[in-house]
Amino acid sequence: VGVNPLFNKIFNNTTANYKKGRAWFVDASYGGDGNGQTPDQAFSTMDRAFDSLQSGDIIYCLGNIREQLVTPVQVFDVTIIGCGNRPRNADAVPAGGAYSAVTWRAPASGGTAAQATVRVLQQGWTFYNILFNMIDANAAGIEIVRNAGADDAERDASHTSVLGCKFAGAGIGIRSGVAGSFTENTTNCLVQGNTFLSCTTAMLQTAGFGGLNWQIKDNDFISNTNDITGPFTASKIIGNRMSLAPTASIVLTGAGLNMVHGNYLPGTYAAGTLYNPGTSDNWNGNYASTGVTAAVPA
Repeated sequence: VGVNPLFNKIFNNTTANYKKGRAWFVDASYGGDGNGQTPDQAFSTMDRAFDSLQSGDIIYCLGNIREQLVTPVQVFDVTIIGCGNRPRNADAVPAGGAYSAVTWRAPASGGTAAQATVRVLQQGWTFYNILFNMIDANAAGIEIVRNAGADDAERDASHTSVLGCKFAGAGIGIRSGVAGSFTENTTNCLVQGNTFLSCTTAMLQTAGFGGLNWQIKDNDFISNTNDITGPFTASKIIGNRMSLAPTASIVLTGAGLNMVHGNYLPGTYAAGTLYNPGTSDNWNGNYASTGVTAAVPA
């Protein structure tokens, strides 16, 4: 049976060259100039892995990553997994410390002030078991953004998952919405099982942009200046352990319809700087110094 030459050309240039679910390896401390396809041929930079990605791929990384990056356009559902049993610094001392753990931070020199360590542009990315540091107090570890474009011009990082990571030091752990073209709501993001330590703001929704249907669950907030702030809408903030004495613990001014339940809260449970609900929020069942809450802070 003959084959249509035009069909054969199209097939060979698209489907046949597209392999789903490939694995890439990044070894920032000991990697060389490999092809990234096996641990002993690991890329030495995350940037090289980003250049190779297709939708559905997975990256295994370790070592001390020193790069500020933006995820590739039109690449979806990538999973980045940090090696090591807990997210922590990839220390060269003691010997062997950088063989397993992974730290992702700005370059040691020449980094861009206020720029995120990684900005996510398309849907479905997952980050797991990575320690993130930020270049300064105005920069985010992970920045989740969306523009107003349509079809192939749309940049939308909704459905991002951040699981079991750690954000440490001055800066913003996770930020959604930034000035410029990224002014649309991101939706259905999951932030679960992370630790936010000594951040300027652990989680920030930029005022006026908002986050819709986010799930912020089972995270530890430790010694941050601000824990969760911004106009979240119809989101679930459940089972988190908040910082002991932050300036702002959960401040949702500018949006509403959120469910805030089962969190361990510091300080006086009253609307103000420390707590501020959105419109028509439900805050039942949080643990505060006065007992279990049965209403929004007032």
